[in-house]
Amino acid sequence: MSELTALLLQNGLPNLPLLLVEPHRNDGGVWRIKFSYKTGEPPCMSTAQASAIASLLLKIGEVESADEIDGAIRDATCYASM
Repeated sequence: MSELTALLLQNGLPNLPLLLVEPHRNDGGVWRIKFSYKTGEPPCMSTAQASAIASLLLKIGEVESADEIDGAIRDATCYASM
């Protein structure tokens, strides 16, 4: 199993092509990060967990994915401060 596959699976994400990473406000008003794929319900996670994943992605050379997650985290943080 590749490092990327292991990292994704450990964090509840499938190793499928990602359509969109975006901030998402849950019913409790907490901003989280949503990962959208072609199939199934998109998983969401806390900004802290998403930030940890982005750091690990950078370490294994997945810069584009890490940058996309970091952008969604920045947006979620901005929205939460409004």
